[in-house]
Amino acid sequence: MLVGDAAVVPPQEERSYCERIVRVPGSYLAFEVRYPVPGVAPPPVLRNGWLTFGSFASAHKITDPVVAAWSRILLGAPTARLLLRNQLLNEPSNRLALMARFARHGVAPGRLMLSGGAEHFDFLRGYDEVDIALDTFPYNGGTTTTEALWQGVPVLTFNGDRWASRTSRSLLLAADLSEWVATDAADFVSRGVALAQSEITPRMLASLRCGMRERLLASPACDSAALCRSLEALYVG
Repeated sequence: MLVGDAAVVPPQEERSYCERIVRVPGSYLAFEVRYPVPGVAPPPVLRNGWLTFGSFASAHKITDPVVAAWSRILLGAPTARLLLRNQLLNEPSNRLALMARFARHGVAPGRLMLSGGAEHFDFLRGYDEVDIALDTFPYNGGTTTTEALWQGVPVLTFNGDRWASRTSRSLLLAADLSEWVATDAADFVSRGVALAQSEITPRMLASLRCGMRERLLASPACDSAALCRSLEALYVG
């Protein structure tokens, strides 16, 4: 038996599984934050004057298709920047290699801000410098997505072609943030470019960010008690 939700495995895909599929309401990834975290900061676009995309995903998730898609966003939004942070970027040779991968798509090193790992609290403080998080694929964020959202940073993702490509979708739909779920990779790029170019984006982000935690707490995305009751009912059944 596999436990999921309606966002990660639609009924028409059940025939592709040998396991029995059961679904919980909301998200099967409902979460609570019970560890120290920084407060939510205003979006950096308000002081920078440009939009900063970001991803704190593990390095192995930054696949070549991800680099290509992120590059298309940066090329379509010439004033935007991209902040990437993970443990492997502590090593200078890894930073150079990553910059070279983006350079092959025409993205100059000056468009990238690369940072390594840190103690968890300080690592999360890095979201103070991110306006919008970009998801990875085919392996979406899980903890990365929840922590970005909790720090007030919306995550742009798309409806992928497999369970692992829909985990962020599961969380965003449960949090009533469906507008951040693109239909496919092309739409993902188009939305990223449009957000960077829109004059209303800074105001939208400021409003969204200041109320993000309250929004999450009032949604199924953070209703771990309801998830527990649903799982108990499945186990009893």
